[in-house]
Amino acid sequence: MKKVLFAVTATGFALSAFAQSNVTMYGSLDTGVSYISNLGGASVARVDQGTMQPDRIGFRGSEDLGGHLQATFQLEAGFSTDTGAQTKAGVLFNRYSTVGLAGDFGAVTIGNMPDVVFDYVGKLSDGYQLTNWYLFHPGNLDSLANTYQFNNAVRYTTPTFSGFQASAMYGFGEVAGDSSNGRNVSTGATYTNGPLRASLAYSKLNNRAAGFAGTFLTSLGLGSAATVFNSLTTTAAGIGYTIGDVRLNSVYTQVKMSMPTGRELTQRNADLGAAWHYATQDTLNLGYELSTLTGDHWNTVSLGNVHELSKRTQLYAQLSYQRASGGAMATMNGTGAAGATGVSGSTSQMVTTIGIHHSF
Repeated sequence: MKKVLFAVTATGFALSAFAQSNVTMYGSLDTGVSYISNLGGASVARVDQGTMQPDRIGFRGSEDLGGHLQATFQLEAGFSTDTGAQTKAGVLFNRYSTVGLAGDFGAVTIGNMPDVVFDYVGKLSDGYQLTNWYLFHPGNLDSLANTYQFNNAVRYTTPTFSGFQASAMYGFGEVAGDSSNGRNVSTGATYTNGPLRASLAYSKLNNRAAGFAGTFLTSLGLGSAATVFNSLTTTAAGIGYTIGDVRLNSVYTQVKMSMPTGRELTQRNADLGAAWHYATQDTLNLGYELSTLTGDHWNTVSLGNVHELSKRTQLYAQLSYQRASGGAMATMNGTGAAGATGVSGSTSQMVTTIGIHHSF
């Protein structure tokens, strides 16, 4: 009898402990057929991945430790639906790989994660709000498209006070004898009050490799994928506001690049966007972006419609057109990453996409 009671008690304890924890599996699958008017001098039709939302699969969870304290974790992997390939070869959880503690004091998170510029300002950009990958800025040097995460990072986020929240991150370079080599820092604040959201953020990355931005730099004769910036400093601000069925957004970023040649360059980017939920299942997206660098300009306009088949599945159609001036070639997004167009053979480029997105 005692053994039975012990077994029942132990089972009850295990079930109680299990009930205090939760794990969620989630993901996004997005693919469509695109037509690009000019890619290196010729048009092309292809299957694109993640043009409305990035393809990803992830796990997040928490455990109640008592006393308003929780253990948290998140693992998220990016991939391409059209090929099944990893976004970053050899890195499984390339978007998030974190563990931390959260409570009345806020939250501390440790691991691999995006910077505060993406988290606070990137989510107010045209690329995010208008659900169109091609609307992120040439080279994605400001990281609004979340193509560059901080490794070996520690982040602290405050509780929300009257709509205000702030975060600070430090990414260790882990180079013996030179603590600044490879060091990343980021900080920012955001304010939410009903239909209004406003954010400011800052990041400075030392010895960052150009990576995906290499395609853009090569087109301007400024570098390549092998280029390693002495430092890359981004200052960003964004605002969003909803009026009835219309959601408005605007973002400004400034990126200062300290090149290995000693040259100092500054890229400036501005977004204006509007999303009109004009019918029960349909949203019309309109956007304009301006980017400048070394006297060159890139003007981009976009039109799109998202039709909701359900809360988890959408059909979408997008049209984006970019015109470059000052001697530069058009390069929609221009990161060289999967889903980006690459460089046009002229000063103009148009991309149309019809696709389907499903989340779980």
